[in-house]
Amino acid sequence: MKAIDDFLTSYAREYDFYFEASKRCAAMCETGLEQNGLRAIVTYRAKRVDRLRSKLLKRNEPKKYASKNEVVNDIVDLAGVRIALYFPADREAVRKFITATFDIVATKEFPEEEKPSYKKRFSGYWATHYRVRLKETTLGDKDSRYAQALVEIQVASVLMHAWAEVEHDLVYKPMTGELSETEYAILDQLNGLVLTGEIGLEQLQTAIKRRVEGDGKRFENHYELAACLYDMLKGKYPDKKDEPIVGRTDVLLRFLRLAKLDTPQAIAQYGERFHADTEKRPLVDQLIDIVMAGNEALYQVYRKAHEEIAESRHLESVVRPKPSAGYDQALGFFMSRWIAFEYLLTQLAERRPSKTEKHLRVYNIFQMDLAGLVPEVSKAELYSLRRLRNEVVHGIEQPSAQALRQAGDRIEQIIADVMKEIPHTERKSIKAKVDALLKGAA
Repeated sequence: MKAIDDFLTSYAREYDFYFEASKRCAAMCETGLEQNGLRAIVTYRAKRVDRLRSKLLKRNEPKKYASKNEVVNDIVDLAGVRIALYFPADREAVRKFITATFDIVATKEFPEEEKPSYKKRFSGYWATHYRVRLKETTLGDKDSRYAQALVEIQVASVLMHAWAEVEHDLVYKPMTGELSETEYAILDQLNGLVLTGEIGLEQLQTAIKRRVEGDGKRFENHYELAACLYDMLKGKYPDKKDEPIVGRTDVLLRFLRLAKLDTPQAIAQYGERFHADTEKRPLVDQLIDIVMAGNEALYQVYRKAHEEIAESRHLESVVRPKPSAGYDQALGFFMSRWIAFEYLLTQLAERRPSKTEKHLRVYNIFQMDLAGLVPEVSKAELYSLRRLRNEVVHGIEQPSAQALRQAGDRIEQIIADVMKEIPHTERKSIKAKVDALLKGAA
């Protein structure tokens, strides 16, 4: 008992720490899932001291805690987050989000092999529990201490969470004694209904996708957009087993609305240009790059969409730190040169005989045969320049004004070298457009 008392005394002092850790973890989950077009209800809690005492006394019977540290090592869910999914089929997409967002310590899949006192007909609790720590890079200096907390994230359908809550309280926290066989049978029956309900939810999700794709209406929300992108990729790669990473559909939907491309029919033409490796390039980033390639006006539209979403969520200070003096001018200088470079490569690709290269276009430049297109420029250098472009376009990081200026100068030099290789008969019309794009920001 002393080990338990010592632990509870310590935990009572640290309760606020675990509560705040779970709150921050839940906020990241709620924002990230919504941005990725995944419907869910996210809740959080820290273990109440009174409930924790009851749990420890029960666990102490077989374990016989000898010290406070033994208790600490045995309890892993002091801070908890629950993700209740509308659609059970989204569990794999949530797994990818959690893996990318947090440092995973352990993962536990349910149902487990167990020997219940009542012989169940149905499989019981279906869920995935993740034990994670928040990454220090996602926390401010004042909150960095929360990276030490272990948080358990429980992922299951809304129906399964509801059933599990009832079963857990009745079976594991009985207030009126051990359940009868009839009561166990009723819980088992309810479990069967929940599993049937999950199948219904999956069918509902499919029906929604078909309705959105077939009626020609605009996307009502970014959840419908995410479902459409998912089906576009699956349509091109039917044998792809891994669930694709979709990305920031909230920003994409705002961009498509501003560009008047916010219908399934309007974006259907771009689906054939998707590549399967969404780990490197989420579907949202791929689509944005395809639509914007070489189009200065659409770049401005996308920047406006990004700023509007950030402002609406009051995240501008989080999404982008305050720029240094001269940053906007340096950004304009770099982007005008990148857009001119995209346009130039697109024109060159259109003039090549290979249909494959025409199809890939500039958004997937590294899958093109660059020989004869970009003289004396290594793939590594092009990758570095494109990575810088992705950082500023997709809000990943904010490079320095000096880095943007230097990169812009280098792109301008590459453009000049490429122009020398273009036959004189084709050079005039291309050069006029390139020069106009370069003047976008001096």
